[in-house]
Formats: sequence, C-alpha cells, structure tokens
Amino acid sequence: MPELSFSRYEDVLFNMDTADFQTEIMAAQADFKPFLDGDLSNPAHVKYLKDFACDPMSRTFYQAVKESFPDLSYVRQVVESVFAHFHYYYPDVQLPKKVFTCVSGLSQDVPSVQIIEGDMVISLDWYLEGNALYDAVGLPKYLSSRTGKATIAKDVAMCLYQEYVYEWRKQTNLLDEMVAAGKADFFVEGLCPAIEDCVLLGYDEKQMQWVHDNEGSLWADIVGNKRLYSTGLDMYMTFLADGPFTQEYSNDAPARLGEFLGLRIIRSYMNSHNVSLPQLMANKDLLGIFQDSGYKPKK
Repeated sequence: MPELSFSRYEDVLFNMDTADFQTEIMAAQADFKPFLDGDLSNPAHVKYLKDFACDPMSRTFYQAVKESFPDLSYVRQVVESVFAHFHYYYPDVQLPKKVFTCVSGLSQDVPSVQIIEGDMVISLDWYLEGNALYDAVGLPKYLSSRTGKATIAKDVAMCLYQEYVYEWRKQTNLLDEMVAAGKADFFVEGLCPAIEDCVLLGYDEKQMQWVHDNEGSLWADIVGNKRLYSTGLDMYMTFLADGPFTQEYSNDAPARLGEFLGLRIIRSYMNSHNVSLPQLMANKDLLGIFQDSGYKPKK
C-alpha cells in the first residue's frame, strides 16, 4: 500500500492575506485541487471563497478544529488503519494517495468524508466532540451527538464502501433494505475491528439499551404485522430514515431500527457461515442471506 500524504486546506484558506486573496488562492490551486478546481479568474467564484474564509462562524469553527486537531497524527493513524484493513480484503483496488482536511461549513447534503477526483477529503468540523458550536448553528442534537473523534474511522470506512464496493440496486422491500444496510455496517466493522456498536450505529447509551431490550418484540411486530416485505416511502421513513427517534414505537426508540435489525441478521449469518468479507459483499441475494442466517430473536 503506497504511503499517504496529508494536507490541511483549512490552514491555507484561513491564513490567506485577504487584501490579496485572489493571488494567494490562485497560488494554492495546484496543491488543493479538490477544493479549487473552478475558474479562479472568475470574480464571483473568488468572492464565494473569500466570504467563507472571512465569515466569523467559519473562522470560529476553524479555531475549534485547530484546538481539537493541533496536528493530524490522530487522523493519520485512523486513515492508515482503515486503509490497511481495506487493502487486506481488496489488494487490487487503488486507494487514494492524498488525504486533505478542511472546514466545510457543516452542509448536511455533503458527506463528512468523501473522495473527490481520487483524493480523500475529511471535514474536521464534523468531529469536535459535541462542541457547543453545533447548538449555535442549529445542528440537530441527534447529529451533534455523533461528532466524537471515534466517528472518523466509521466515516472513512463508509466512504470506501460507497466508492469501491457498493453497487446501485433498486429499492425493494423492507427485508432487503435491512439486510443491505446491515451489510454496509458489517463492512465498516470489518475495516474498524475495535469500533463500538454505539459508534457504528450512531446511537447513545440509552438508545443502545432500548434496541437490545426490545429487539425481540420489534421483530415480532414487523413479522406479525406482515411488514417484512412492505415497500414504499412510509416503510423507508419508519425503519431506515435518520432522525432523533422512531415515534411509532417510542421517543426512546432510535431511528433506523431496520439498520439495527439488518446488522443483527448479517452477524447471525456470518457466525454460521465460513464466508469472507468480500464474498459477503459480492452476495446480492439478500433474501437468501436472511433465510440462511437463522436469525430469530427471542421476545
């Protein structure tokens, strides 16, 4: 596996001379193409970048990032570990050689870790350990509760899954969607062996307790009410959409209960089958995986 290089775009952007911003941003373009691939001779484009760099909240987040990540030693350790595990399972895949960090502005429409033109970009403002700044910008509590540094490994692994392993499939019924979500989580777990379930699923301690206490009754409700093969938006929103809770069951019940059940199905399947991680990922027979899993939680 090739050695990775790490570069901090946030240090460059927020320390530019605003009096000569266009000249400095153009000088940085060659080294930071994932962020500066546009036409920097266009005043409107340069103004957008300068406005972001001068925005007081952006600069406040930058200072918070510098306090939480004075250097990139932790990020380097995490990325290199996840990449090494991926390389073990998929030695022929060409992974990124450059990793960039940035302050992104917390757009919920953009992944916190992404691959752009073959380079990995990590938005460090998503990993400030529940910083009060998240409340200041109105980030929902269920999202700000997942901002611990431990989440970086999960997000890096999920980025690799989406980029190199995931294959588009038409959305079908609840069972298939649960098993597919469980496969994705199990892949992340394979690349992050030390990850805790609360980080993997994005649940707090109380939510983890709820799903373990109610797994059997939840499953019985889905099967008993013939929802296992249900389709449509209502099904997806109830069992797979993100949010603070699943109101249908309880305000203590976390969102994405289908993902939790899917992970339990996959673990049951893998515990009883001598199957490698790549073989599991390549298996598109989601119904067959469930049928062979022997999954049947007690009420």
